[in-house]
Amino acid sequence: MSPNIIINEEKCVGCRICQLWCSYIHKKVFIPSEAYIQVKNVYDLNPKISFLDGCTNCGQCVEYCLYGALTLKEVED
Repeated sequence: MSPNIIINEEKCVGCRICQLWCSYIHKKVFIPSEAYIQVKNVYDLNPKISFLDGCTNCGQCVEYCLYGALTLKEVED
């Protein structure tokens, strides 16, 4: 799991835009299976979000999440 990103699966609609952008930013391809974030059960009413070991916590998945399923954890000074 990514330590700086908070997952709210109840808001996830399974669009996988986060996966598309992750794969493009890190590997220059729009292929969801190449992303470091995975959204499973997209055809179910309960998508499951997980991060793979290669996740760099760049936060781009949060930036492109249209539904608020991903947010950045606030950093305390």
